Amino acid sequence: MRFRKNLSVLLCILLSCLCFAGCNGVDDYPVSVGGTNITKQPQKVVAFSEQAASAIFALGYDSYLVGAPAEFLETEIAGITNIGYTRFVDFEKVYDLKPDVVIVPGQLEASYLESMKLRDIAVVTLETPTKYSEIGPYYLALSKLFLGNNNYSEAYDACYGEIQRTVKSVKLLNNGVNKKVAVFVEPDFPITGDTLGGEALKEAGFNNIGEGFEYYMMSNDEIIAANPDVIFCNIGDSEAILSKESYKTITAVKNAAVYEIDVSALAFAAEGFTAVLQDMTTYLSKVK
Repeated sequence: MRFRKNLSVLLCILLSCLCFAGCNGVDDYPVSVGGTNITKQPQKVVAFSEQAASAIFALGYDSYLVGAPAEFLETEIAGITNIGYTRFVDFEKVYDLKPDVVIVPGQLEASYLESMKLRDIAVVTLETPTKYSEIGPYYLALSKLFLGNNNYSEAYDACYGEIQRTVKSVKLLNNGVNKKVAVFVEPDFPITGDTLGGEALKEAGFNNIGEGFEYYMMSNDEIIAANPDVIFCNIGDSEAILSKESYKTITAVKNAAVYEIDVSALAFAAEGFTAVLQDMTTYLSKVK
């Protein structure tokens, strides 16, 4: 995954966490998360999905993360082991890490569940958010996992509250701006209205050409007919969009209004989500 650290936001979150880290009282655990009873604060956690690992970083709990998937670890991060890809996890690497908890995006096979149980590893199942409305409950569950029943609210509010405040402020800035935008996860696949990223764009007041479409599917003709004024794409993809012959008539391409952002952060509400929304608004304000 391509991601940038929003340092100012992250530092605020980390400072918030430090205020109460290690202060868990006797009533904080057990806590139920993802259908699993967690009896004590986990010290070593493995995330099986890119989204879970990124959310853990965004919430400021990265010091507990000892394993993450290859999709998240495009560049090496000290202290975090690459456990393979989400769909092809190297379970031996997971077992060697001796985690207290593994966070999985879906039900594990019975044999793996039994192996985890034998090793006293708690399995927390948290479905990856696919809607904007699911971000809050997802972050809330992770906060409870790391901080228990009583101490989670401040860290959760610091992170999710920042997302809500940013979305509202960006919406105000976009009020009255009628420019059409396209956000491409790949040069031929724009974010559509039914996805988490599409819902986030709508909440933040962007006029997304993918609104009304589904599953990242718009035909070449539909993209051209929508004629976006501004195109946002992943880092390294702008040249492919600008040089695509069939896109030459699109206003954004004719005006070279094609900007590179961390689309993954937007599409999955991952680390850097708020920074991406702010960057998009800045770029949009430059287009005449």
